[in-house]
Amino acid sequence: MPLYEYRCSKCGARFEALLSITRRDEEEQKLTCPECGARRPERQISAFATGGSFGSSGFSSSDSSCSPGG
Repeated sequence: MPLYEYRCSKCGARFEALLSITRRDEEEQKLTCPECGARRPERQISAFATGGSFGSSGFSSSDSSCSPGG
């Protein structure tokens, strides 16, 4: 089940929700902001989906344990 990121259009709170891929649209209709209770938060595009950096993972291309035979 994928993790989706949301932002409340009323109070600006950001939160995440695990939603079924096949029922996401239906489940989103029921979501409420955990801070203020407002309905229908805005789905956000995650950093991963927009080409976020892999540098924070701790791996680098020069790491010998990541190269073939290393």
